[in-house]
Parts: sequence; structure tokens; C-alpha cells
Amino acid sequence: MEFKKNLYVNVLTVGGYTYSTQVISFLSSIVISRLLLPSDYGFFALITVFTGFVGIFTNAGFGAAVIRSNYNTTYYKALRNLSLLMGVVIFTIMLLLAYPIAWFYRNSSLVLPIVVFSLVFIFRPLSIVPSAILRKNLNFSYIGKRDLLSSLISVLITIIMAYLNCSYWSLIIPQIFVAILNFYFLELKVGLGYKIYPWQYTIVGYKKTKKLIGSVLGFDTINYWARNADNLIIGKWYGAEELGIYNRAYSLLTLPLNIVSGIFGSVLLPSLTKLKRSGGDINKEYEGVLNIISLLDFPIAFVLIVFPKQLVSFLWGPNWIAVAELLPYFGLLLLTQGLITTIGNIYYLLGKEKTNFYVGAVNAVILVLGIVIGAFYSIVDVARVYALVYLSFNVPINLYFGFVKSFGFDWKFIIVFWVPKVLLSLVILFLLWNKLDYYIPFVLMIYGITIVLKVLEEIKVTIRFFVKKILS
Repeated sequence: MEFKKNLYVNVLTVGGYTYSTQVISFLSSIVISRLLLPSDYGFFALITVFTGFVGIFTNAGFGAAVIRSNYNTTYYKALRNLSLLMGVVIFTIMLLLAYPIAWFYRNSSLVLPIVVFSLVFIFRPLSIVPSAILRKNLNFSYIGKRDLLSSLISVLITIIMAYLNCSYWSLIIPQIFVAILNFYFLELKVGLGYKIYPWQYTIVGYKKTKKLIGSVLGFDTINYWARNADNLIIGKWYGAEELGIYNRAYSLLTLPLNIVSGIFGSVLLPSLTKLKRSGGDINKEYEGVLNIISLLDFPIAFVLIVFPKQLVSFLWGPNWIAVAELLPYFGLLLLTQGLITTIGNIYYLLGKEKTNFYVGAVNAVILVLGIVIGAFYSIVDVARVYALVYLSFNVPINLYFGFVKSFGFDWKFIIVFWVPKVLLSLVILFLLWNKLDYYIPFVLMIYGITIVLKVLEEIKVTIRFFVKKILS
């Protein structure tokens, strides 16, 4: 029970700020989407397909290394040296790649925006280690305040620039400001200093972390292209406007992933690390977390699946109505992907980064092949095949090699918790694909009942905790 109390306190802390940040971003998108066109968002997405990929090298597992380690401040400074070096190298690489990327898309106007946007790689790496130190110390309050303030400033700059007809620059420039602000706020709190330490420090930091860095980089690379191959292919084959539509629909999958799974994920690794050191039951507590995530994700997925047109019309207006055809498939993915995205924390906790990499590699290859097949037909078929492959291959692979082989869950848990979710999701996908929308709410009701029955005790404990917290 002590673990749950600490977890919920941290979730409340992170959640309060994260929800505020996401609400601000979400509400601002209603305004910004009426000032910018789908092609503006698509243009920005063309850039971030590649910059997002190289950006994973700026983290490279440094955050997980800090949380897992028992070393002191010198080690943290060595890791920050290493992350800064990675950032400078990546910035240089992006400068060299600006023209080839523009050539790939046959759009020369991409060159300057790529060069400007690449400035974020100078500042983002500087935030990774101090942010991890705060997470390791369970100081989520300061992280939340920083994110909230940065988001407010970013939104304000975006709206002003969009109103002034700055087009896609309205989405690029705020990213640079936020990277600088995040570094400033974190340094203000952690105080690692601005000194660049000798090269020997960096070498020692790398040697003590290279196993984790290699596994995390490998997994993140594979996972990134599994999640962004669709953007690359749609941007190349269909153009910026169609990519803008697809990207907007996909954002309503990533939004709940961030505000539900992301919040739990951010506190899960440090909380379970503490639990493991005290000899607690990791699997039991992790199962409880999965139950709560299922319960929180379900109503969001229900709206995306059943009311896509109404939602899009209300939020973004007629220019974005094409998004509605894609939303049900991403809402369906939320039901299982919101759970699967948390397993990386357990792999890192148990020191099984290599298994995480191998499982991710297999999943990525299968998923990318599915996306390519779907792209031959339409962007809607990309979403359809994405959902089919994820449910039919990716989830079972993660269950067997992750939950059973690596985490030690028994088959009863798989049958009781996971099998109903996967089978009912496949039924909903069949109904969506064949436009049998009338039956979907009934299947979703059955899905919801299976969640509530599994999570009843967890709900009682959670409600009692939150009521007590509010009253106190």
C-alpha cells in the first residue's frame, strides 16, 4: 500500500502540471488550427521526421543511467558532458543533411527551416541529466512547474506568430525558445554548473554507461522508425497537406499516451526502483498500474472511435474534417498501446535492455512492412493496417517476450488481463474496416465492463486515497 500511496502522490504531482500543460496545448491547438493550414503542419512534420530521429541520440539512455546509478555528482557532470558532445555532433550532422533531406522530399524550401530548427540540439541535451536527477529524487513538482511555464510561453509565441501569418515558422521558433528555457530552469534548480569538464571525465562516464547507452539507442532507433515510418512514407508519397491531416489524427493518439501512460511512465521507473531495493512485489504493483491506465484510457478511446466527426468539427473546423476518418483507428490503438508503452521501464528496471532492443527490432520490422503495404492504397489504409499489425503481431510478441519471459508474469494474467482486450480490439477493427459502425458501441460496452470488473478493487483503493488526499 505504501508503494501505491507514494506512486499516487507523484502521479498527482506530475499529473496536475502535465494535465494543465496538455489542456493549454490542446486548447491552443483549437486557435492555432484556425490560423494555420494542414499544409503548414505537414511542412513542419516533414522536418521533424528526420530531426526527431537524430534527436534520440541526444538522450541515449543518459536519463535512465542517472536514475539507476548509485554514483555522485561527478558522474552526473560527466554524463552531461557526453550529452552535450552528442548534441553538438548532431547539430553539425543536421546542417550537413539539410539539403539532402530537401532533395528527398523535392522541396528546396525545407533547407533553411531545418538549419534553424537544428539549434534545439545544442540546448535539449543539457536538460537531460538535471531532469533525470530531479526524477531520481522524486522531485516531480519542479519538473511540472517548468513544463507548465515553458508550455505557456511556447503557446503564446506560436499564436502571435500564426496571427502574424508566419506560417510554419510559428511551429519552429517556439521549439528553440522552449529548449533554452528548459535548460535555464533546470540549471537554476540542480546547479550542475556551466563548466565543461576535461575529456577524461567524459570517457569515464561513457565506460560506466556504454552498455545501457547501446541498448537504449538501439531500441529507441528501432522504435522511432516504427512510430514514424508512416510520416516518412506519407510525406514522400502524398505530400505535406495529406501528412498534416494524418499527423493531426495521430496527435490524438499521442496526446492521451502522454497524459496517461506518459505520467505513470515518468514516475514508474524511479518508484519501482525504490520498491525493488526494499524487496517489494514489482509485478503486483505494475499490474495495478496497468489496470488504472486501462480505466483512464477507455473513455478517451470511446470518444475517438464513436464520435470522430463531431470531435474534429468542434475542435478544428471544416478544414480538418478529413481527420475524422482516421481517428477511430488511432482511438482503437490507444486501448492497448497505452499499456504496452510502459514496458520499457520494466526492462530497464530489471537490467534487460538487450531484450527490449531485440523485441523492439522485430516489432518495428513487422510494423513498417504493414505501413508500406497500407500506403500503397491510401492514408486511411495506413491507419487500418497499422492497427491490424499492432494487434495481431506486436502485442502478442510483447506479451510473450516481455511479460512472460522477461518479467515473470504467469499465463493466467495474460489470459485474464490481455486476451479479452486483444480479441475485442480485433472485433472493433473488423467493424470499423467494414463500416459496421452500428455494432461498435455495443462491443465497446463489453470492453468497458471487462476493464471495470478487473479493476474494481483498484478503483476502491484509489478513490479512498484521493478522497483522503483532497480532504486533508
